[in-house]
Amino acid sequence: STVGRCILNLMKPTAGTLAYKGTEYSRLNRAQRKEVQREMQMVFQDPNYSLNPRVCVWDTVYNTLKVKGDLSPDQCRQMTREALDQVYLKEADYNKYAHQLSAGQQQRVGIARAIAAHPRFIVLDEPTSSLDVSIRAEIIDLLRKLQDTMGVSYLFISHDLSTIQYICNRVAVMYLGSIVEYGTV
Repeated sequence: STVGRCILNLMKPTAGTLAYKGTEYSRLNRAQRKEVQREMQMVFQDPNYSLNPRVCVWDTVYNTLKVKGDLSPDQCRQMTREALDQVYLKEADYNKYAHQLSAGQQQRVGIARAIAAHPRFIVLDEPTSSLDVSIRAEIIDLLRKLQDTMGVSYLFISHDLSTIQYICNRVAVMYLGSIVEYGTV
């Protein structure tokens, strides 16, 4: 989780270097870092805590696009609808609030918020750990489908090795903040 937050520049690393597309973050100026960050998003472990309880589903995704500043309201609406459709949320759910949704629906909103701006890279911080087994399988299948259709790369953080084997191409095992093993699944 800490590594994911450092990659997204939400935390400063205490040691080591971070690189994206071969360029170290430390060599980028503020405008370049901001441009890199536009290509990245995050899906959090507990969807209930990552959603604002005062904001409905539609506005959660729409506001993410609106703050980018370079999209028209019509483009934001279209991209919001596309993202919500891609995660299989029904139009009847658009005006609901987090507490009115199941945990699986909440996580779908979090995923829609992450994919709405068409990122190239998504940090998934244990996105299925708080879900029951049947919903977990649906979310994993959804993530694989999105990965294939959008061409997005994931940093999938998990303790569940069977899920990692199913969704990942390469694995890094960490212990006390250091990579102790790295390879293909």
